[in-house]
Amino acid sequence: MADGDLSAREAERIVWDVIVVGTGMGGGMLGYSLARSGRRVLFVEKGRSTLPGTPGTIRAAMPELAEPQAARSATTYYDALARAGRSTDEIEDISGRFPKRFVPYIGAGTGGSSALYGMVCERFFTQDFTPRQNFKDPGDSTVPETWPITYDQLAPWYTQAEKLLGVRGAPDPLRPEAAHVNLPAAPPFSPDNQPLVNYLTGRGLHPYHLPMACDYTDGCATCQTYLCDRSCKNDAGRNGVLPALTEHGAHLIDECRVLRLEADHTHVRQVIAQHHDDMLALKAKVVVLAAGALATPLLLLNSRSGQWPRGLANGSDYVGRNLMRHLLDTIEVWPHPGHKTTAANKEIGLNDFYFWEGQKHGTVQSFGAIPPMQWLTNRPDWRGKALRAMSPAVRQIYTRFFTGGLVLAAMTEDLPYLENRVLPSDRPGLDGRQRLRIRYRLHPSEIERRATFLRELKAVLQPFRHMSVGSGENNGNLGHVCGTCRFGTDPKTSVLDPQNRAHEVDNLYVVDTSFFPSSTGLNPSLTVAANALRVAEHVNQAQFPS
Repeated sequence: MADGDLSAREAERIVWDVIVVGTGMGGGMLGYSLARSGRRVLFVEKGRSTLPGTPGTIRAAMPELAEPQAARSATTYYDALARAGRSTDEIEDISGRFPKRFVPYIGAGTGGSSALYGMVCERFFTQDFTPRQNFKDPGDSTVPETWPITYDQLAPWYTQAEKLLGVRGAPDPLRPEAAHVNLPAAPPFSPDNQPLVNYLTGRGLHPYHLPMACDYTDGCATCQTYLCDRSCKNDAGRNGVLPALTEHGAHLIDECRVLRLEADHTHVRQVIAQHHDDMLALKAKVVVLAAGALATPLLLLNSRSGQWPRGLANGSDYVGRNLMRHLLDTIEVWPHPGHKTTAANKEIGLNDFYFWEGQKHGTVQSFGAIPPMQWLTNRPDWRGKALRAMSPAVRQIYTRFFTGGLVLAAMTEDLPYLENRVLPSDRPGLDGRQRLRIRYRLHPSEIERRATFLRELKAVLQPFRHMSVGSGENNGNLGHVCGTCRFGTDPKTSVLDPQNRAHEVDNLYVVDTSFFPSSTGLNPSLTVAANALRVAEHVNQAQFPS
């Protein structure tokens, strides 16, 4: 569906100022900024629109809970995922001896993954912009000495992004560069979180209230992992795409999958896309890829031609390489016996292990309650069928012994390696479309630092009952995938220049997490938004001189 009265065929007859492929945090913020500047912007989104008023949208719960009967068939299940803003694209993991196929828990639709995110919008540390020095032995990693931009260069854009996203929270006491930010205060810690905050503070650690892009309206459930039904989650769809469409004349074509870019030696000439059963050839002065760090490199690799035999903008052979995803380990802890945690309540941040004894590890955050068992059972695959066959007694054991605690997430920074990568697949996915492949293996640096991080964190939690409920070794955890089209100053070792323009293609930019040269140990959303605003100003000045 095209936004407003503009049909897809009519969009094909226009030469747009900017086509933005993808409406996540990078595409949504950049498109909004350029539309506000008077540019003629077209958003192209492979997922469904989940903007207010879109019929059939699933909100206020994961689709597995909102429509449990959808699991009776793969068709109805994937339709429910799409209406809930979830991806239905299948991934083939070829990292191990036997390939594995799965559908990742990431967003697809207006707002991208930001429509599902936990709303943590946190600045990176100053030291994150000089990453290689933070690791004792980075081995054969390609982690660079520096990013091509500094914290100080990004700081004013961080401020703009925080205001645009309505970020609220408390300063991290271990981060002096953020002390002056003065965000609006968030509500007090909830009863689920306050006892753990008190305990950590008593241990001499430094917990703080995470900066959250949340309005905290009455009854706010801080709804991570699903679409918000109260309009209190601030994301790229609500705060970027929607005002771009309704206030600044931008247009949107949803359910439109870009297949390839047609380019000559220096410019993208056409964006070839499939909209339902029609093929479109869209044209723009500038093309911006913001389809995510999995889909963006796949699109470039699929844009091979006689002029671009290794894929578009891939003279360096770095497109798709240096895949990073963070190592996310979840631990359930019961800090006060007899109390049952029932809400999401993503509130606590803890960075005492971010830099630990000369090594870089990562952050700790509270997640809230563990999802109910129905999230696993209401799926059409063999796992869901097996769980549905379990006896009521087994389900009671799960409810009694494996729920009610507070879930913490330990997020370890992973380093980039050339062999960890995204590749096209020669096998179709469940719906007949091309799937993509990933190859991602842990290296000694990640194995050692993750083990140290978890050992130190579990030692702190020792007085309480606690248990691991998710492993950072699992390649299915792709919530923070990044790095597959890194920016840098050397065209031989990067895909993009410091302004996020492709080194070899004058009118092509990338603004999703693909551009990260290191993953850092923090949530990427705010940095993506800030950088997109920075790049939008550059595009506006460089590509459309007055």
